[in-house]
Amino acid sequence: MDSELEKFNEKILDGLDFRKILISEIDFDDVIHSLFASANPVAGIRTTSDNNDKAATLYNLLALQSPIICYRFRKNYRALTGTFTLASLQHAQAKLRLKEDAKIPVFILEKKPSESVKKAIALFSLTNDLLSKCFISDAKKIGFYLRAWFSKDEGKKSLFQSAEWSALFPHIDTAEKLASHLSISKTELFRRK
Repeated sequence: MDSELEKFNEKILDGLDFRKILISEIDFDDVIHSLFASANPVAGIRTTSDNNDKAATLYNLLALQSPIICYRFRKNYRALTGTFTLASLQHAQAKLRLKEDAKIPVFILEKKPSESVKKAIALFSLTNDLLSKCFISDAKKIGFYLRAWFSKDEGKKSLFQSAEWSALFPHIDTAEKLASHLSISKTELFRRK
C-alpha cells in the first residue's frame, strides 16, 4: 500500500468528527466529479418506480449504512464517499421528500487530504461498492467502470498491476481473480461490445 495512504488509514479515526449537517452544504469533491465524468455509476444503477410517500425512506439510516465522509471546504463540505447516499438525498430534496433545511449525519475529516489520498479514498469507495455491494451485476458494465476509473501503468499488462489498483485491492491482481471474486466470466468482464 502507498505509504501516504497507509498513514492516512492509520490515523483517520484520530481526526474524525461525526455530526449532522445540511444536505445543501455538501457537494461531491472534484475527484468524484472527475471520476463521474469518465463513468458515472449513479447513471448506471437500476431505476425504480417513483414513490411519492414521504415516509417511505429512512434517510438517517441510509446515511449510517452507507456513510458520507467529507472535509470542510470554505463554508461547505466536500464528500469523498457515500456517493449513492448523497445522490439519493439530493434526489429526495428535489422531489420535496426532504425539507430544504434537512440535516444528515456525516463523518467530517479534520483536514483536507492530499490529492492522491482523496483520489484513493474515492476510488476505494466507488470500487468497493461496485465489487462488494454489487450495485451493478452486468459483467460488461463492471469492466467498463474499472477501465474508466483506473489507468493501466506503462509497461504493465493490465490495470490490476497498476500502482493505483494494487494499493487498494492487492489481493485481486488478475482479471481471473476478479472474475472469481464476482462469480462471473472473465470473458464477459472485459468484452467491449
